[in-house]
Amino acid sequence: MTASLQGRRIAVTGAGGFLGGATVAALSDAGASVAALAGPPGQAPASALRAATISFAEICDLDAVLRSLDGADTVVHLAGPPSVAESFRDPIGYVRIHAEGTATVLEACRSRGIRQLVHVSSAEVYGQPLRSPVPEDHPLSARSPYAAGKICAEKLVEAYAHAYGLRCVILRPFSIYGPGASPHSLISRVLSLARAGERIVLRDLRPVRDYCFVTDAADAIARACAFEARSLEIFNLGTMRGASAGEVARILARALGVDAPVGEAGERDRPAASEIYQLVADNRRACSVLQWKPEVTLEEGLRIVAGAR
Repeated sequence: MTASLQGRRIAVTGAGGFLGGATVAALSDAGASVAALAGPPGQAPASALRAATISFAEICDLDAVLRSLDGADTVVHLAGPPSVAESFRDPIGYVRIHAEGTATVLEACRSRGIRQLVHVSSAEVYGQPLRSPVPEDHPLSARSPYAAGKICAEKLVEAYAHAYGLRCVILRPFSIYGPGASPHSLISRVLSLARAGERIVLRDLRPVRDYCFVTDAADAIARACAFEARSLEIFNLGTMRGASAGEVARILARALGVDAPVGEAGERDRPAASEIYQLVADNRRACSVLQWKPEVTLEEGLRIVAGAR
């Protein structure tokens, strides 16, 4: 169970997204008063937010972000688009939001005297791993504009931790899934095809990922908020189990009770040389230091997804 956050005032950027909504719920359940920066003006949250306050701002607008963070003692930074494939179509936009947006949040923390930041990065920063499972000290290697933006954001967090004494935790989640995920995600695509009674055809059945259920990831974020970081701490969020795209499709089809064949289209939504074929977390540091443990197995999580409407 997450340590109590009673009396804490935590601002969450990107609160209107898939992981953001689950994070706001986990923080509220732990007793925190949550200020949700849900997204840019005009963008509706993906789900109802259990927050004390809800605001909207462009993440690169310093004045607006300053207002959204006013009164917080901790910031959870989740804002930014998550699609690797889409980052190849809009590299300038992705790098701007992830890099400049993070610099804006950091500067707002400095200006407001906020002493703690939990920055949610991505396992994509590892690129094609040299070893598996991947530990936190693995070299960083961008294979996409998304990953490059995330690496830049991490280095900005590192700079503010060293220069200004900001206590920072960087979390590197692997593949987060669950009900309400992006309709463009692998699992959502499989779900849509299987429910329609169609053959499950995916671009590539080979890539292996470590799938972490959304509530487990949100619990880790809450634990990071309760953790007294010395300066800069980095943790992987994953299960230490890899599953290929084809395996995930077959498990989900069984959970839905359908006998749908699984095939491969041979198409790509990203350059072939950018593909990462295995990305599995070494999660032992998060388990030991944050006292975190992923509770939902892949089979259980896919059954929950299959039963959600």
